Amino acid sequence: MATLSRLVDICFPVSVGSILQRTQKDDYAFLVFIILSGIFYNLYIKQKPDPYYHIWFEKPQQTDDNARGTDTSDIGEKLEDAKKDLVIFWGSQSGTAETLANRLVRDCRSRFGLDALAADLSDYDPESITNIPAAKFAVFIVSTYGEGDPSDNAAHFLSWLGTNKTVQFSKLRYVAFGLGNKNYKFYNRAIDVVVEALGRLGANTLMPVGKSDDSNGGTDEDFAEWKQSLFKLFREKLGFEERPDQYEPTLCVVEDTSLDDIDLNNGEPIKARTSKKGGVSISPIQALPIKVARKLLNTTDRNCLHLELDTNEFPELKYKTGDHLAVWPSNPTSEVQRLVNALGLQAQTRTPLLIKSLDRAVQVKVPSPTTWEALLRYYLEICAPVPREIILGLAQFAPSDSLKAILKQLGEDKDAYHELCSRTHVTLGRLLESVSPAPGSWANIPPSFLLESLPTLSPRYYSISSSSIVSPKQISITVATSSEDSPTHGAPVPGLTTNYLLAIEQNKRHELVSGPTYDLSGPNAALEQGGKLFAHIRKSKFRLPTLAKHPVVMIASGSGIAPFRGFLTERARLAAIGREVGKSLLFFGCRSSDDYLYQDELTEVQGSNKNVEIVTAFSRSSEKKCYVQDRVQERDEEVAKLLLEENAYFYICGSAAMARDVAVRLVSALPTATASITPLNPRRSIAQDSSGPSDRMRSP
Repeated sequence: MATLSRLVDICFPVSVGSILQRTQKDDYAFLVFIILSGIFYNLYIKQKPDPYYHIWFEKPQQTDDNARGTDTSDIGEKLEDAKKDLVIFWGSQSGTAETLANRLVRDCRSRFGLDALAADLSDYDPESITNIPAAKFAVFIVSTYGEGDPSDNAAHFLSWLGTNKTVQFSKLRYVAFGLGNKNYKFYNRAIDVVVEALGRLGANTLMPVGKSDDSNGGTDEDFAEWKQSLFKLFREKLGFEERPDQYEPTLCVVEDTSLDDIDLNNGEPIKARTSKKGGVSISPIQALPIKVARKLLNTTDRNCLHLELDTNEFPELKYKTGDHLAVWPSNPTSEVQRLVNALGLQAQTRTPLLIKSLDRAVQVKVPSPTTWEALLRYYLEICAPVPREIILGLAQFAPSDSLKAILKQLGEDKDAYHELCSRTHVTLGRLLESVSPAPGSWANIPPSFLLESLPTLSPRYYSISSSSIVSPKQISITVATSSEDSPTHGAPVPGLTTNYLLAIEQNKRHELVSGPTYDLSGPNAALEQGGKLFAHIRKSKFRLPTLAKHPVVMIASGSGIAPFRGFLTERARLAAIGREVGKSLLFFGCRSSDDYLYQDELTEVQGSNKNVEIVTAFSRSSEKKCYVQDRVQERDEEVAKLLLEENAYFYICGSAAMARDVAVRLVSALPTATASITPLNPRRSIAQDSSGPSDRMRSP
């Protein structure tokens, strides 16, 4: 334990005794995809997935030869042509399942000499799975999000499994792992559906299904534990010989000074690749002018921003009320500089790099040619916590045997690792800097290892808070900046994109930046020192009723009010031009009246429209504390009448805990209402407040 003690006591300001004796779980706040009229559990109505909707979520991929698209939709043919031993299918919403699949590909190669193919489920015809040779096998790594939904790139596959009556998978051997969250009722439902269907179709499972629970941040650990069981299967039942784990690169990264700057990808987002399964394409990514950036709160301990983006120069950018805006952030300068110093790249940050795959079946996930500056600032997620498995991999490149032992012990000690993460925000740069702070100490880490280990930096999504009818060329978003303190150490964990936007707002007011600093000029000065930001529009299913005469019931907490600002603005405009508009009932909860977002604006809307009612709840009021779910319960009879008799649309935007509590209270208050709702075919709408955990730097 001496080496671990040295790391903890000298490099990190924490107590080694507490690290080795107890593990503290992080608290995660989860923002929700939640139900319309799904307040009664036995009324949950599953929407048929849109098989093409996943295109809006895909990561940017380069368009040259390094980003080779799948040349066949037959997975059996692909495995034979590429001479692969197994396929690892992934269904991923945020990129985590994809990252785990690629990690498993490398482990299969380095530990067992097995050539595996990581495969996007949307790239292959489901029926072609029957063509996988009996000597090969498949791995399914599939995530569940929201209320039991599959990831968008897995929706078509699950839909096909549910309707297929003819194709049998009697030759298929497989194992499966699911990513889920126990805070939601339908925990890991997607992988359960896959496993049940594969069994029904005659497939042969090789081991029990594995499942991860992200409610306590345990995805990486759960996957690592399942992987050990998988490798035991490899050794004992499949007869694969394990060999010493030695790093084998899948990428070739070389400097090429013959390239001109015009040839390089300097950080501009790259348009998502087109899926074979649909004609829908992602909206163009543009550098949008920031017309307005202002704070909504007059408090010093937290910030909430209102931003308005001008789209007049881009007629192709059109949105509908309820859509999402994807904001492409950059990494903070402090984290970029940490890695530059640790890797000894001070003189090479702008040297052109060519990145090629050593396996034609493997796509390069970042653009090429590029530079280290672009990779570290714009293309790689360098602010997420470093998984234990990556720490173990780093140990082989440590500058000394003693430091190698430190990393190896930290990577192998699960409790110590978790306690350290609960006290200190351990990014890759901070880890390397703390273990060996001398500049260039880690210069022998292969560039390919870094590119393989770090996820790509993806956009963060925010509910649009404007109305496309009222402001068709001006898109607004509402952003609550996040900067949580670690529960025991108090180290700030700032949100990546939210603090990027805060830096833009403070820069526009010529105010000293209070949080992390960013290069606001952007690649090739395209963002005009914070005057613009890269963004695109993602279509949403969170829509107002087609007929405005339908009543709407909206429940929001905090920045979850964003889409409802757009809803109320639009319905007020329709009423002003003489349209028949039904009742709009909004329940809004926040800490106190000082946190009432858009108070003057919403009060005016309510005052000028007799069919608009806003009910507030302040949880930290000096008077009696009240939560939004309390207000809903107080009006449960009225809510029931709107839903049961007036065919109202029902929306919730806020935390999972709040939404669950609303459901429980309404069910308990209306025990006899269930049978009455069923014939009405209540509608289901989903919203996501993207300014939550997915944006924090410690989240992948």
